[in-house]
Amino acid sequence: MHLNMRTVLGGILLFLFPAALQASFVEPEVDSIIVSGDIPVSQSKLLHGTGLKPGSSLLRITPVGVQNSIVLNLTALGYLSAAVDVQWPLWDDETAVVRISVDTGIRSLLSGLVFKGITLFSADSLANLYPGAIGEPLTPGDTLAFRNAVLKSYSERGYINALLHINLLSLSEIEGRTGANTGYRAVECVVDENNQIFLGSVTVTGLKTVREKVITRELMISPGDSLNMELLRQSISMIYQLGLFQDVRFSYHDCPDDSSIVDLVVSMTESRYHRIDLGTGYVSPSAVFGSIRWLHPNIMGNNQRLSIGLHYMEYFGSIVGRKIEPEITYEEPWFLSTRWRWQLKLGYLNLSIPGLYQRSYSITSSFARTISNHLKFTAGYSFEYETYSDSATEEGSTEVVWYTTSSIISSLIHDTRSPIFNPLRGHWMMVEGKLSGSFLGGADYYRFCNEARLFIPFSDDFVLAMRMRSGIAYPYGDDVSVPPDDRFFLGGGTTVRGYPFNSLGPKDNDDNPIGGRVEILSNFEVRTRIIGNFGLVLFTDIGGLWNSLDNINLESTGFGVGVGLRYNTIFGPIRIDYGFAPTWSNSVKRGKFYFGLGHAF
Repeated sequence: MHLNMRTVLGGILLFLFPAALQASFVEPEVDSIIVSGDIPVSQSKLLHGTGLKPGSSLLRITPVGVQNSIVLNLTALGYLSAAVDVQWPLWDDETAVVRISVDTGIRSLLSGLVFKGITLFSADSLANLYPGAIGEPLTPGDTLAFRNAVLKSYSERGYINALLHINLLSLSEIEGRTGANTGYRAVECVVDENNQIFLGSVTVTGLKTVREKVITRELMISPGDSLNMELLRQSISMIYQLGLFQDVRFSYHDCPDDSSIVDLVVSMTESRYHRIDLGTGYVSPSAVFGSIRWLHPNIMGNNQRLSIGLHYMEYFGSIVGRKIEPEITYEEPWFLSTRWRWQLKLGYLNLSIPGLYQRSYSITSSFARTISNHLKFTAGYSFEYETYSDSATEEGSTEVVWYTTSSIISSLIHDTRSPIFNPLRGHWMMVEGKLSGSFLGGADYYRFCNEARLFIPFSDDFVLAMRMRSGIAYPYGDDVSVPPDDRFFLGGGTTVRGYPFNSLGPKDNDDNPIGGRVEILSNFEVRTRIIGNFGLVLFTDIGGLWNSLDNINLESTGFGVGVGLRYNTIFGPIRIDYGFAPTWSNSVKRGKFYFGLGHAF
């Protein structure tokens, strides 16, 4: 193939011309901004959200957009009739000057609310829904929030077709009292309540293996109740949480015989709910784990759950041993057709590490109830057949004594975290108690612990997270020991970073950790987003374990500080932490790295 010189030169020019044109073109920028008029706020607040500032590209913002943003800023202050004129520079102007003229008009203050057409509610009860107060600026945001709150109140009573018309009454200037350009204005609220709507029949379609009762019992209203759309939306969420369906849809149809009745049709698409979960990872550089669980959440078509699983942990390094925990769990979500959830669990534990040995067979029956949206109560009974010692037991070296123990357990959890996997706000609080032996039979000991996690947002990108935990597990009567699985352990990536796994607290004669009866733990983290999904964490951990309250002292308390990186995913953040104990010699060099999915708490 031959190319003549003219063709080659033409191609080069076609390639270079756009690049040269782009290199020579400079976007026009704003040189200065001149604002005239009686401005009630600073210029920066007036221009907030406009994108206009010296150096801004004139090609990326428009005068109409600037005008609309300024008007919104003024109406949010109560200047409902504000007028704004924006003069844009011409292309051939030597300097790009943006001139803005502002006429705020009269500022409207709320003088009161006038209601018409209401029969279901009192005027005072509806007036309490208004977010502002008498004498405060009248803003579109407040009136919109008020309108939505009133219509929600009517919807919760079944008046889903209620209408609310909001009219601003004439303004009366009172310059001598409130200053120039200020006046009071009343808000007229005209309500058209329309008819109350009731729920008629409920029809469920699309079910193959799940019984219809599983759906209807999750509905938070029944046929004959007033149609509460908020409760029905919550019902959809509860049906999804069953884990049996990939699609849930509600549709409403007018009853041909009665205009005040609406029939509900629930359309379902079942999912493949049989599941096998596999998991592996490590809790510290000295311990790795693996788990497998088979789950059937609908064994008899009524949402009864059966799961069979095995959790295995292998210790290595300075601690050599293993922990094996197989279990079978059956769960009845509506015990005796009530909202109590009943669970029966068969478990086995085999723990064998230096300093600790335990084997136990257990059966646990527990009941749980969600008291409110954030509060959950659990109570149960456990029967264990076990043996344990405070030192690793070699086969044949000592006599193994088995005994039975009965226990009652109860807990209360209040959870307002949002979102769950990477909390930005809210709290998680728990209290738990366990009583063993006494009139129940077996080993006599009690265990009590509580924990509070707080998440305080200074912004969406800056969160202060705190955890405070304490506990006590103590024998009473003639017993002098507590089983290892009811003791407390500290040290590692989720408790006190900078220390080896479970290394804090009492030890045996060979310096093996054996757990403590008294625990105190505090964690503080500053979490901030750096860029994109990456974040940075600064943390301080303080915790200690003792055998009695009299032994509590600072000398045996662990103190760790460090820094961590986070990469946020839909399953929670991937975590890399480096922690060290500043009280040690060569503390930074002796520090430890920790990896995990999810925050430390």
